[in-house]
Amino acid sequence: MKMAQGFNEKVGVDGVILTKLDGDARGGAALSIASVLGKPIYYVSEGEKPSQFSPFYPDRLASRILGMGDVLSLVEKAQEAIDEEQARKLEKKLRKAEFDLEDFLEQMEAMEK
Repeated sequence: MKMAQGFNEKVGVDGVILTKLDGDARGGAALSIASVLGKPIYYVSEGEKPSQFSPFYPDRLASRILGMGDVLSLVEKAQEAIDEEQARKLEKKLRKAEFDLEDFLEQMEAMEK
């Protein structure tokens, strides 16, 4: 935390971006940085690529720390991977009992995304 404090004193920051937030231990770091610097956390990421950055939601981090997982982020990722029109067609097939192995394969491939 001394490093963050020193950086803030020399450069001055408006907010924080926390990278590599792939473990629960980073939750403590997020709380410490916000407390020591008195600055908000704007973005978090599970890596360093731009595609891995997302807005910071304190309630989601709290859920992760408490062991409840980040369900909302998981739902958002699922929504990005699922085509709505395809989901409607699949629903019709399921209701008519026409679901086959090709449909199952498509669903497994969607789950990988």
